[in-house]
Amino acid sequence: MLRSSNTGFTLLELLMALTLSALVMLLLAMGTNIVLKEWTRTGNILDESLDKVLVLLQIERALEAAFPHVYRDPDENKKYIFFQGEEEEMAWVSTVSPGRQPGLMAWQLLPSDEETGIEIRIAPAFASDPTEHLEEYATAITALEGYKAYFEYLYVDKKITEDTEWLKEWDAKKLQALPHAVRIRLESEKESLEIVAMIAAHQHHKIRPVKP
Repeated sequence: MLRSSNTGFTLLELLMALTLSALVMLLLAMGTNIVLKEWTRTGNILDESLDKVLVLLQIERALEAAFPHVYRDPDENKKYIFFQGEEEEMAWVSTVSPGRQPGLMAWQLLPSDEETGIEIRIAPAFASDPTEHLEEYATAITALEGYKAYFEYLYVDKKITEDTEWLKEWDAKKLQALPHAVRIRLESEKESLEIVAMIAAHQHHKIRPVKP
């Protein structure tokens, strides 16, 4: 006699299959969420790094293109080269403009008001002392948040080429020249960065520097 066999699934087998499918879907969802969070975090870090690199490159270009801008002091009736160099702030005139504007631009780097970054001021440089324009008419932005900047200025003695010195300050009125290079050290809680910008046009062709 032929006996009919039942080939279907039992209720227990169906429940086990549904439970395993739910566990697999849950694991896939958790894995996808972790990957998306890591992708977003990595993307944010990359964006911040790129922004930081672009700012540093722009500052380096502006320093390398520093120009020995001469202005007349009305009180002393003398001509001076504009460059204000201190340990924590610096101002100079450059041929580089962020917006590629024509003419010379005055740049200034100083700590932000809350000291949470570096304030960058940029203003057109006219025939007069650019200090007033930087204080009143400059376009100011805060960049490199979390960093503090320190500046040093390279002095090279023309008579003794081996005699070089990194100065904490640069007295342009006395030296009547730009430094040969500027070293910028950026300090934060996480890292320390350093860039050195060489200044090609460090000397005006009519006004000669003197030894500090």
